[in-house]
Amino acid sequence: MKRALVMLWVLALVAAPAFAQKKKDKDKRGFVWDDRPTIVFGKNIDVEFKGRALVEWRAFDPDQGEDLFHLRTARLGLKGKLTKHFSWEAEREVTGDDVTHLQAGDWKDVNIEWKTFDAVSVRGGRFKMPFGLEQTTGISDLDFAYRALGSTEIAPARDKGAMVSGDLGHLNYEAGMFHGDGDNGQSGEPQFVATGQKADQIGPSVAVRVVGDLFRPLPLGKFRSANVGVAYTTADVPEGLNSLRAETVWGANITKRVYVKGRRQRYGTQFEWTPGPASIKAEWMQSREQRKEQSNRDQDLSDYIGTAWYVTGTWFITGEKKDNNIKVKHPLYKGGPGAIEVAARIEQLSFKSASTSGPAFTNPRADHLVPNSDTVFTAGVNWTTSPWTRVLINAIHEDIEDPTRSPVTGTTSFWSGVLRLNIVF
Repeated sequence: MKRALVMLWVLALVAAPAFAQKKKDKDKRGFVWDDRPTIVFGKNIDVEFKGRALVEWRAFDPDQGEDLFHLRTARLGLKGKLTKHFSWEAEREVTGDDVTHLQAGDWKDVNIEWKTFDAVSVRGGRFKMPFGLEQTTGISDLDFAYRALGSTEIAPARDKGAMVSGDLGHLNYEAGMFHGDGDNGQSGEPQFVATGQKADQIGPSVAVRVVGDLFRPLPLGKFRSANVGVAYTTADVPEGLNSLRAETVWGANITKRVYVKGRRQRYGTQFEWTPGPASIKAEWMQSREQRKEQSNRDQDLSDYIGTAWYVTGTWFITGEKKDNNIKVKHPLYKGGPGAIEVAARIEQLSFKSASTSGPAFTNPRADHLVPNSDTVFTAGVNWTTSPWTRVLINAIHEDIEDPTRSPVTGTTSFWSGVLRLNIVF
Protein backbone atom coordinates (compact mmCIF):
# COMPACT_ATOMS: atom_id res chain seq x y z
CA MET A 1 0.00 0.00 0.00
CA LYS A 2 2.85 2.38 0.82
CA ARG A 3 4.40 1.83 -2.61
CA ALA A 4 1.03 2.50 -4.25
CA LEU A 5 0.79 5.80 -2.37
CA VAL A 6 4.33 6.72 -3.41
CA MET A 7 3.41 6.12 -7.04
CA LEU A 8 0.30 8.28 -6.67
CA TRP A 9 2.36 11.17 -5.30
CA VAL A 10 4.93 10.75 -8.08
CA LEU A 11 2.19 11.03 -10.69
CA ALA A 12 0.79 14.11 -8.96
CA LEU A 13 4.20 15.77 -8.81
CA VAL A 14 4.94 14.97 -12.44
CA ALA A 15 1.62 16.47 -13.54
CA ALA A 16 1.90 19.59 -11.37
CA PRO A 17 4.47 21.49 -13.48
CA ALA A 18 2.07 21.34 -16.41
CA PHE A 19 -0.19 23.84 -14.67
CA ALA A 20 2.37 26.54 -15.39
CA GLN A 21 3.13 25.42 -18.95
CA LYS A 22 1.85 27.28 -21.94
CA LYS A 23 0.99 25.59 -25.19
CA LYS A 24 4.04 25.14 -27.30
CA ASP A 25 4.55 25.75 -30.97
CA LYS A 26 3.28 22.66 -32.77
CA ASP A 27 6.33 22.75 -35.06
CA LYS A 28 8.78 22.67 -32.13
CA ARG A 29 10.88 19.53 -31.75
CA GLY A 30 12.16 17.91 -28.61
CA PHE A 31 10.38 17.79 -25.25
CA VAL A 32 6.95 19.49 -25.20
CA TRP A 33 4.29 19.49 -22.47
CA ASP A 34 0.79 20.44 -23.55
CA ASP A 35 -1.84 18.08 -22.10
CA ARG A 36 0.85 15.48 -21.39
CA PRO A 37 4.66 15.17 -21.74
CA THR A 38 5.61 14.54 -25.37
CA ILE A 39 8.79 14.04 -27.37
CA VAL A 40 8.38 15.47 -30.88
CA PHE A 41 10.75 14.08 -33.52
CA GLY A 42 9.19 15.87 -36.47
CA LYS A 43 5.93 16.64 -38.16
CA ASN A 44 3.45 13.83 -37.37
CA ILE A 45 6.10 11.80 -35.53
CA ASP A 46 5.99 11.89 -31.73
CA VAL A 47 5.80 9.87 -28.52
CA GLU A 48 3.43 10.88 -25.71
CA PHE A 49 3.82 9.66 -22.12
CA LYS A 50 0.54 9.03 -20.30
CA GLY A 51 -0.42 7.88 -16.86
CA ARG A 52 -3.33 7.70 -14.47
CA ALA A 53 -4.00 6.87 -10.86
CA LEU A 54 -7.47 6.50 -9.33
CA VAL A 55 -7.61 6.44 -5.52
CA GLU A 56 -10.79 5.79 -3.54
CA TRP A 57 -12.15 6.13 -0.02
CA ARG A 58 -15.28 3.99 0.43
CA ALA A 59 -18.07 3.32 2.95
CA PHE A 60 -20.65 0.49 3.15
CA ASP A 61 -23.98 -0.11 4.91
CA PRO A 62 -24.16 -2.96 5.73
CA ASP A 63 -20.50 -3.98 5.60
CA GLN A 64 -19.60 -6.06 2.53
CA GLY A 65 -16.06 -6.98 3.50
CA GLU A 66 -14.47 -4.41 1.16
CA ASP A 67 -11.46 -2.22 1.93
CA LEU A 68 -12.28 1.35 2.90
CA PHE A 69 -9.18 2.66 1.07
CA HIS A 70 -8.56 1.35 -2.42
CA LEU A 71 -6.13 2.07 -5.26
CA ARG A 72 -8.62 1.53 -8.08
CA THR A 73 -6.07 1.61 -10.85
CA ALA A 74 -2.60 2.85 -11.71
CA ARG A 75 -1.48 2.78 -15.31
CA LEU A 76 1.45 3.97 -17.36
CA GLY A 77 1.65 4.04 -21.12
CA LEU A 78 2.94 5.46 -24.36
CA LYS A 79 1.15 6.57 -27.49
CA GLY A 80 2.28 8.29 -30.62
CA LYS A 81 2.17 8.92 -34.33
CA LEU A 82 4.30 7.38 -37.08
CA THR A 83 3.67 9.90 -39.86
CA LYS A 84 0.08 10.90 -40.58
CA HIS A 85 -0.74 7.34 -41.65
CA PHE A 86 -0.13 5.39 -38.43
CA SER A 87 -0.79 5.78 -34.70
CA TRP A 88 0.03 3.39 -31.87
CA GLU A 89 -0.39 2.94 -28.13
CA ALA A 90 0.77 0.70 -25.31
CA GLU A 91 -0.66 0.90 -21.78
CA ARG A 92 -0.06 -1.30 -18.78
CA GLU A 93 -1.69 -1.72 -15.39
CA VAL A 94 0.74 -1.48 -12.47
CA THR A 95 -1.60 -1.81 -9.47
CA GLY A 96 -0.92 -4.12 -6.56
CA ASP A 97 1.07 -4.22 -3.31
CA ASP A 98 4.22 -3.99 -5.41
CA VAL A 99 3.37 -1.59 -8.22
CA THR A 100 6.63 -2.37 -10.02
CA HIS A 101 5.77 -6.07 -10.41
CA LEU A 102 4.33 -6.61 -13.89
CA GLN A 103 2.62 -9.66 -15.37
CA ALA A 104 1.51 -10.44 -18.91
CA GLY A 105 -2.16 -10.10 -17.90
CA ASP A 106 -1.59 -6.50 -16.86
CA TRP A 107 -1.38 -5.20 -20.43
CA LYS A 108 -4.41 -3.05 -21.29
CA ASP A 109 -4.04 -1.62 -24.80
CA VAL A 110 -1.27 -2.59 -27.22
CA ASN A 111 -2.15 -1.80 -30.81
CA ILE A 112 -1.29 0.02 -34.02
CA GLU A 113 -3.72 1.71 -36.41
CA TRP A 114 -3.49 2.65 -40.08
CA LYS A 115 -5.64 5.74 -40.62
CA THR A 116 -4.81 7.28 -43.99
CA PHE A 117 -8.46 7.65 -44.94
CA ASP A 118 -11.46 8.79 -42.87
CA ALA A 119 -13.73 6.22 -44.50
CA VAL A 120 -11.57 3.22 -43.61
CA SER A 121 -8.91 2.57 -40.99
CA VAL A 122 -7.48 -0.70 -39.69
CA ARG A 123 -6.40 -1.47 -36.14
CA GLY A 124 -4.60 -4.57 -34.92
CA GLY A 125 -3.43 -5.75 -31.50
CA ARG A 126 -5.18 -5.65 -28.13
CA PHE A 127 -7.96 -3.11 -27.61
CA LYS A 128 -11.62 -2.80 -26.69
CA MET A 129 -14.13 -4.67 -28.84
CA PRO A 130 -16.78 -2.36 -30.39
CA PHE A 131 -19.68 -3.00 -28.03
CA GLY A 132 -21.07 -0.72 -25.33
CA LEU A 133 -21.04 3.07 -25.12
CA GLU A 134 -19.89 3.13 -21.50
CA GLN A 135 -17.53 0.14 -21.75
CA THR A 136 -15.63 1.79 -24.61
CA THR A 137 -15.28 5.02 -22.60
CA GLY A 138 -12.01 5.34 -20.67
CA ILE A 139 -12.27 4.73 -16.93
CA SER A 140 -11.06 8.23 -16.07
CA ASP A 141 -13.65 9.82 -18.40
CA LEU A 142 -16.73 8.14 -16.90
CA ASP A 143 -19.59 10.17 -15.44
CA PHE A 144 -19.55 7.89 -12.36
CA ALA A 145 -16.94 6.12 -10.26
CA TYR A 146 -18.00 2.74 -11.66
CA ARG A 147 -19.47 1.58 -14.93
CA ALA A 148 -23.05 0.31 -15.06
CA LEU A 149 -23.31 -3.43 -14.33
CA GLY A 150 -24.19 -4.34 -17.92
CA SER A 151 -21.00 -2.65 -19.10
CA THR A 152 -18.88 -4.89 -16.86
CA GLU A 153 -20.83 -8.17 -16.97
CA ILE A 154 -22.30 -8.36 -20.50
CA ALA A 155 -20.16 -6.06 -22.70
CA PRO A 156 -16.99 -7.95 -23.77
CA ALA A 157 -14.24 -5.31 -23.09
CA ARG A 158 -10.71 -5.91 -24.46
CA ASP A 159 -9.31 -8.71 -26.60
CA LYS A 160 -6.69 -9.40 -29.25
CA GLY A 161 -7.84 -8.98 -32.82
CA ALA A 162 -8.18 -6.79 -35.88
CA MET A 163 -10.85 -4.20 -36.66
CA VAL A 164 -11.90 -2.05 -39.60
CA SER A 165 -13.64 1.27 -38.85
CA GLY A 166 -14.52 4.50 -40.58
CA ASP A 167 -16.50 7.72 -40.75
CA LEU A 168 -19.17 7.81 -43.46
CA GLY A 169 -20.61 11.22 -42.67
CA HIS A 170 -23.69 10.65 -40.54
CA LEU A 171 -22.56 7.10 -39.71
CA ASN A 172 -19.50 5.59 -38.03
CA TYR A 173 -18.90 1.86 -38.28
CA GLU A 174 -16.62 -0.67 -36.55
CA ALA A 175 -16.29 -4.36 -37.43
CA GLY A 176 -13.69 -6.76 -36.09
CA MET A 177 -12.67 -10.36 -35.49
CA PHE A 178 -11.13 -11.28 -32.15
CA HIS A 179 -9.22 -14.20 -30.67
CA GLY A 180 -11.51 -14.67 -27.67
CA ASP A 181 -14.71 -13.04 -26.47
CA GLY A 182 -13.30 -10.17 -24.44
CA ASP A 183 -11.94 -10.06 -20.89
CA ASN A 184 -15.47 -9.94 -19.44
CA GLY A 185 -16.53 -12.94 -21.51
CA GLN A 186 -13.89 -15.35 -20.24
CA SER A 187 -14.52 -17.88 -17.46
CA GLY A 188 -12.08 -18.63 -14.68
CA GLU A 189 -13.90 -21.82 -13.70
CA PRO A 190 -11.81 -25.04 -13.89
CA GLN A 191 -12.48 -27.08 -17.02
CA PHE A 192 -12.41 -30.89 -16.91
CA VAL A 193 -10.33 -32.35 -19.74
CA ALA A 194 -8.48 -35.57 -20.37
CA THR A 195 -4.87 -35.84 -19.21
CA GLY A 196 -2.52 -34.15 -21.66
CA GLN A 197 -5.26 -32.17 -23.39
CA LYS A 198 -5.94 -28.45 -23.21
CA ALA A 199 -9.36 -27.00 -22.44
CA ASP A 200 -11.18 -25.44 -25.37
CA GLN A 201 -11.13 -21.65 -25.34
CA ILE A 202 -14.06 -19.28 -25.82
CA GLY A 203 -13.97 -17.70 -29.27
CA PRO A 204 -13.14 -16.65 -31.87
CA SER A 205 -15.68 -13.84 -31.96
CA VAL A 206 -17.00 -11.19 -34.33
CA ALA A 207 -18.17 -7.75 -33.19
CA VAL A 208 -19.92 -5.00 -35.16
CA ARG A 209 -21.17 -1.56 -34.16
CA VAL A 210 -22.79 1.28 -36.15
CA VAL A 211 -23.34 4.71 -34.57
CA GLY A 212 -24.61 7.90 -36.14
CA ASP A 213 -26.35 11.25 -35.74
CA LEU A 214 -29.32 10.07 -37.78
CA PHE A 215 -31.53 12.96 -36.65
CA ARG A 216 -29.19 15.58 -38.13
CA PRO A 217 -31.22 16.09 -41.38
CA LEU A 218 -34.52 16.52 -39.48
CA PRO A 219 -35.95 19.82 -38.14
CA LEU A 220 -35.69 18.78 -34.48
CA GLY A 221 -33.73 21.68 -32.99
CA LYS A 222 -31.01 20.71 -30.52
CA PHE A 223 -32.18 17.09 -30.62
CA ARG A 224 -30.60 16.84 -34.08
CA SER A 225 -27.24 16.30 -32.37
CA ALA A 226 -28.36 13.07 -30.65
CA ASN A 227 -26.46 9.89 -31.51
CA VAL A 228 -27.93 6.40 -31.69
CA GLY A 229 -26.21 3.10 -32.31
CA VAL A 230 -26.60 -0.65 -32.49
CA ALA A 231 -24.06 -3.40 -31.82
CA TYR A 232 -23.78 -7.17 -32.12
CA THR A 233 -21.29 -9.88 -31.18
CA THR A 234 -21.19 -13.62 -31.72
CA ALA A 235 -18.77 -16.22 -30.38
CA ASP A 236 -18.41 -19.98 -29.97
CA VAL A 237 -18.54 -21.13 -26.33
CA PRO A 238 -17.26 -24.63 -25.50
CA GLU A 239 -18.99 -26.96 -23.08
CA GLY A 240 -18.52 -26.16 -19.40
CA LEU A 241 -19.32 -23.61 -16.71
CA ASN A 242 -18.53 -20.87 -19.22
CA SER A 243 -21.63 -18.67 -19.02
CA LEU A 244 -21.72 -15.02 -18.13
CA ARG A 245 -23.02 -14.17 -14.65
CA ALA A 246 -24.34 -11.29 -12.56
CA GLU A 247 -22.25 -9.45 -9.97
CA THR A 248 -22.98 -6.49 -7.73
CA VAL A 249 -21.21 -3.15 -8.03
CA TRP A 250 -18.56 -4.47 -5.65
CA GLY A 251 -18.06 -7.83 -7.37
CA ALA A 252 -20.18 -10.19 -5.25
CA ASN A 253 -21.77 -12.98 -7.30
CA ILE A 254 -25.57 -13.00 -7.27
CA THR A 255 -25.84 -15.72 -9.94
CA LYS A 256 -23.53 -18.65 -10.51
CA ARG A 257 -22.18 -19.74 -13.87
CA VAL A 258 -24.27 -22.40 -15.61
CA TYR A 259 -23.33 -25.09 -18.12
CA VAL A 260 -23.41 -23.79 -21.69
CA LYS A 261 -22.40 -25.06 -25.11
CA GLY A 262 -22.93 -23.43 -28.50
CA ARG A 263 -23.19 -19.81 -29.52
CA ARG A 264 -23.09 -16.68 -27.38
CA GLN A 265 -24.68 -13.61 -28.92
CA ARG A 266 -24.94 -10.04 -27.66
CA TYR A 267 -27.33 -7.37 -28.85
CA GLY A 268 -26.93 -3.74 -27.88
CA THR A 269 -28.45 -0.31 -28.47
CA GLN A 270 -27.12 3.05 -27.29
CA PHE A 271 -28.30 6.66 -27.15
CA GLU A 272 -26.32 9.81 -26.37
CA TRP A 273 -27.42 13.45 -26.38
CA THR A 274 -25.24 16.27 -25.06
CA PRO A 275 -27.04 19.63 -25.45
CA GLY A 276 -24.66 22.22 -24.01
CA PRO A 277 -23.79 21.59 -20.34
CA ALA A 278 -26.22 18.65 -20.01
CA SER A 279 -26.20 15.05 -21.22
CA ILE A 280 -28.57 12.13 -21.44
CA LYS A 281 -27.22 8.64 -22.11
CA ALA A 282 -28.91 5.27 -22.23
CA GLU A 283 -28.06 1.70 -23.17
CA TRP A 284 -29.85 -1.62 -23.43
CA MET A 285 -28.01 -4.87 -24.00
CA GLN A 286 -28.74 -8.57 -23.89
CA SER A 287 -26.70 -11.77 -24.06
CA ARG A 288 -28.10 -15.14 -25.16
CA GLU A 289 -26.09 -18.31 -24.60
CA GLN A 290 -27.01 -21.72 -25.97
CA ARG A 291 -27.03 -24.78 -23.71
CA LYS A 292 -26.90 -27.62 -26.21
CA GLU A 293 -26.90 -31.12 -24.67
CA GLN A 294 -26.48 -29.68 -21.16
CA SER A 295 -29.33 -31.41 -19.33
CA ASN A 296 -28.63 -34.40 -17.10
CA ARG A 297 -29.93 -36.51 -20.01
CA ASP A 298 -27.80 -34.74 -22.65
CA GLN A 299 -30.80 -32.87 -24.02
CA ASP A 300 -30.79 -29.22 -25.08
CA LEU A 301 -31.74 -26.65 -22.45
CA SER A 302 -33.31 -23.24 -23.03
CA ASP A 303 -30.98 -20.29 -23.64
CA TYR A 304 -29.40 -18.46 -20.71
CA ILE A 305 -30.28 -14.75 -21.00
CA GLY A 306 -28.64 -11.73 -19.43
CA THR A 307 -30.30 -8.33 -19.81
CA ALA A 308 -29.08 -4.90 -18.70
CA TRP A 309 -30.09 -1.29 -19.16
CA TYR A 310 -29.30 2.12 -17.73
CA VAL A 311 -30.34 5.76 -18.13
CA THR A 312 -28.09 8.61 -16.97
CA GLY A 313 -28.37 12.37 -16.80
CA THR A 314 -25.64 14.93 -16.07
CA TRP A 315 -25.46 18.74 -15.86
CA PHE A 316 -22.53 21.13 -15.46
CA ILE A 317 -23.88 23.71 -13.04
CA THR A 318 -20.80 25.86 -13.75
CA GLY A 319 -21.73 26.05 -17.45
CA GLU A 320 -19.04 23.97 -19.17
CA LYS A 321 -20.00 22.27 -22.42
CA LYS A 322 -20.36 18.50 -22.12
CA ASP A 323 -18.08 16.92 -24.72
CA ASN A 324 -15.10 14.57 -24.99
CA ASN A 325 -12.64 17.23 -23.81
CA ILE A 326 -14.04 19.24 -20.91
CA LYS A 327 -12.59 22.75 -20.94
CA VAL A 328 -12.79 24.18 -17.43
CA LYS A 329 -13.94 27.80 -17.60
CA HIS A 330 -12.51 28.82 -14.23
CA PRO A 331 -9.81 26.32 -13.10
CA LEU A 332 -9.22 25.92 -9.39
CA TYR A 333 -5.49 26.67 -9.69
CA LYS A 334 -6.37 30.06 -11.23
CA GLY A 335 -8.66 31.02 -8.37
CA GLY A 336 -11.91 29.70 -9.85
CA PRO A 337 -14.29 27.01 -8.57
CA GLY A 338 -13.36 24.47 -11.24
CA ALA A 339 -16.07 22.61 -13.15
CA ILE A 340 -18.88 21.16 -11.04
CA GLU A 341 -21.23 18.54 -12.50
CA VAL A 342 -24.15 16.69 -10.93
CA ALA A 343 -25.12 13.24 -12.20
CA ALA A 344 -27.70 10.50 -11.64
CA ARG A 345 -28.11 6.97 -13.03
CA ILE A 346 -30.72 4.23 -12.75
CA GLU A 347 -29.81 0.74 -14.00
CA GLN A 348 -30.60 -2.95 -13.77
CA LEU A 349 -28.81 -6.23 -14.53
CA SER A 350 -30.68 -9.55 -14.55
CA PHE A 351 -30.07 -13.15 -15.58
CA LYS A 352 -32.66 -15.86 -16.23
CA SER A 353 -33.42 -18.84 -18.47
CA ALA A 354 -35.55 -18.53 -21.58
CA SER A 355 -37.81 -21.25 -20.19
CA THR A 356 -40.17 -20.18 -17.40
CA SER A 357 -42.34 -23.30 -17.26
CA GLY A 358 -42.43 -25.63 -14.29
CA PRO A 359 -40.52 -25.27 -11.01
CA ALA A 360 -37.41 -23.08 -11.02
CA PHE A 361 -34.05 -24.30 -9.68
CA THR A 362 -30.57 -22.89 -9.10
CA ASN A 363 -28.95 -26.11 -10.38
CA PRO A 364 -26.63 -25.11 -13.29
CA ARG A 365 -28.23 -27.82 -15.46
CA ALA A 366 -31.86 -26.79 -14.80
CA ASP A 367 -34.00 -25.79 -17.77
CA HIS A 368 -35.94 -23.24 -15.71
CA LEU A 369 -33.43 -21.28 -13.63
CA VAL A 370 -34.33 -19.07 -10.68
CA PRO A 371 -33.84 -15.48 -11.91
CA ASN A 372 -31.98 -12.79 -10.03
CA SER A 373 -31.35 -9.10 -10.61
CA ASP A 374 -29.63 -6.06 -9.15
CA THR A 375 -31.32 -2.66 -9.50
CA VAL A 376 -28.95 0.23 -8.77
CA PHE A 377 -29.41 3.99 -8.30
CA THR A 378 -26.33 6.22 -8.25
CA ALA A 379 -26.19 9.94 -7.49
CA GLY A 380 -22.96 11.84 -7.87
CA VAL A 381 -21.03 15.09 -7.99
CA ASN A 382 -17.99 15.48 -10.25
CA TRP A 383 -15.52 18.26 -9.51
CA THR A 384 -12.96 18.89 -12.27
CA THR A 385 -10.27 21.00 -10.63
CA SER A 386 -7.85 21.10 -13.58
CA PRO A 387 -7.24 19.30 -16.90
CA TRP A 388 -5.34 16.65 -14.92
CA THR A 389 -7.29 16.21 -11.68
CA ARG A 390 -10.89 15.32 -10.89
CA VAL A 391 -12.83 14.40 -7.76
CA LEU A 392 -15.91 12.14 -7.90
CA ILE A 393 -18.39 11.63 -5.06
CA ASN A 394 -20.98 8.85 -5.51
CA ALA A 395 -23.81 7.53 -3.33
CA ILE A 396 -24.94 4.08 -4.51
CA HIS A 397 -28.04 2.09 -3.57
CA GLU A 398 -28.44 -1.56 -4.67
CA ASP A 399 -31.56 -3.70 -4.44
CA ILE A 400 -31.12 -7.48 -4.96
CA GLU A 401 -34.14 -9.48 -6.13
CA ASP A 402 -33.31 -12.82 -4.44
CA PRO A 403 -32.42 -12.49 -0.73
CA THR A 404 -30.87 -15.98 -0.66
CA ARG A 405 -28.25 -14.92 -3.23
CA SER A 406 -27.40 -11.53 -1.80
CA PRO A 407 -23.87 -10.55 -0.62
CA VAL A 408 -25.33 -10.63 2.92
CA THR A 409 -27.89 -13.46 3.11
CA GLY A 410 -31.37 -12.19 3.94
CA THR A 411 -30.50 -8.56 3.13
CA THR A 412 -31.56 -7.14 -0.21
CA SER A 413 -30.87 -3.41 0.22
CA PHE A 414 -27.35 -1.97 0.30
CA TRP A 415 -25.88 1.53 0.46
CA SER A 416 -22.31 2.48 -0.38
CA GLY A 417 -20.37 5.67 -0.92
CA VAL A 418 -17.25 6.51 -2.92
CA LEU A 419 -14.90 9.47 -2.82
CA ARG A 420 -12.40 9.17 -5.67
CA LEU A 421 -9.42 11.25 -6.78
CA ASN A 422 -8.49 10.93 -10.47
CA ILE A 423 -5.01 12.00 -11.57
CA VAL A 424 -4.56 11.74 -15.32
CA PHE A 425 -1.98 13.09 -17.73
